[in-house]
Order: sequence, then structure tokens, then C-alpha cells
Amino acid sequence: MTPFEMGRISAYLLKHRKIEFRADKRGRNKDEHELAELLRNAPQDAMVDLCEMMNGYGFDLITLSTFDVAGIGSNERVFLLSRKPNVECPLLDMPRALERMETSSGRATSAKVWLTQFWLLHLDLIYTQCDRGADERNRWLDATFKRDDLIAAMRVHINDGVRRLNPEQIQDNEVYEVLTAEKGADIERYAKRFLELMVDAFMLEDKGNGVYRQTLLSAVEMKENYGRVLEPLMLSDRAGLPGAGLASVTAPLLIEPAIGEGATA
Repeated sequence: MTPFEMGRISAYLLKHRKIEFRADKRGRNKDEHELAELLRNAPQDAMVDLCEMMNGYGFDLITLSTFDVAGIGSNERVFLLSRKPNVECPLLDMPRALERMETSSGRATSAKVWLTQFWLLHLDLIYTQCDRGADERNRWLDATFKRDDLIAAMRVHINDGVRRLNPEQIQDNEVYEVLTAEKGADIERYAKRFLELMVDAFMLEDKGNGVYRQTLLSAVEMKENYGRVLEPLMLSDRAGLPGAGLASVTAPLLIEPAIGEGATA
């Protein structure tokens, strides 16, 4: 693999997070097919160099075949860029994501709150509610939910959970204030923005008619990162906190200050 070819591959991966090698060329552009061929036939030393390059950007380059996960055909390969949770990734633009969640200037805290809460609740729908472990990436093909289900879950979380918390425990908490200030229309508006953001980030696939499915990339990242990011929260004491499973992780965020402007989310 030449430096030029490696550069093309890295640029494509950084933009799309995935390259697939498969016999069926439908739905793929010419560049992906060519790059998939290069990756499939790349010598081991070239793959090591490419992996080290991606590591420097804050990603792990993961290669999957039909023996690794469901949904990949025989003799096919999928090359994914999985985020490293312990490394700052400058290519994942949090300010831009927050702008997608909250278009009004000066409301970064509100955007972070809604993004975090919807992210955890959508995980609850495709893991906890399906009795699925974080390491069960094979079940990504069946990990679907409806937009209305996500909206309903947020309403229950706010009305039956957040608003029933002891106000003295969460006094002057920005997260609590943002969620309890919801007047009825906010949930649907932020749900729409969140889902569009997740689709653009290759974490969800829009199947039409208000149905969304987890992507293989999302399932892989969850398996790789759960133990280092979410599991410590899940193992802490949940007594008296609303929610169950991944939904319960939203409650501890109410007793922590919201992430400040410009901080890493």
C-alpha cells in the first residue's frame, strides 16, 4: 500500500467511519469499492501502520468478518473506526453537535442536557428493554425502536422520575432545571434533532416511518467502550433513583454540575 493509497483510505474512514468489502456493489460509491479492495489485500505491515495512524486520531481500526458478527456475508469484510474513550478525538466536534441540538446561542448547557439524556434513554430502548447485554453486538440487526417510543420514554423519565426527586438534593442543578422547565413541545423538538444527529453520526439508521435501527458501528463501540465508560456508573448504588438499567444512569447526572462551556463532553 502506497502512502497515497493510505491517505485516501484514512480520509474516507475519518469521514464515513466505515468501509465495506462485499460482492454486491449496490449502494456503494466507486471510491469505497476501490478502498475496500486495497484494505482486503493490504499486507500486515501496512495495516499496522494504518492502525497506528488512526490511533493517533483517537480511533481503533476494527476489521470484522462473517465469523465475528451477524449481518456480514461470507468472504465479506467491514472496516470500522471505533472511538477510543480515553483519548480526546479532535475530529468529533462537540460544539457542532451541540449547535444541532440547540440552535439558540448561549444555550450550550441545555443542548448538553438534552443530548445526554436522549442518548442514555435510546440505549435503554435497544439494550435494557431488549434484555440485551452491552457485549451482544450480534443483536444489532434487531435493535430497533420507534421515534414515538423515545419521546414517550423521555416523558416518563421527566414526569415520573426527575420531577419526583427531592428538590433539596438537587438544588441549583442546571440539569434538573432544564428538564423540569419542559413545557410539552420541547421533548418532540429535541427528539427530532437528536435522531437526525445520530443518523448523521452513523450511530442510527433511519428505516422510515419513524423507525430507527442501531448501526453496526454503534454496537461495536458500545461493546468496546461500555466497560470503561458506562459500567462504573451502572455498578454504583441506584437505591432511590428513578429508572432501571441504562435509563437509571440519567439520574446520577442530576446531582453533578452540567459540563461547562467549551469542556469535553
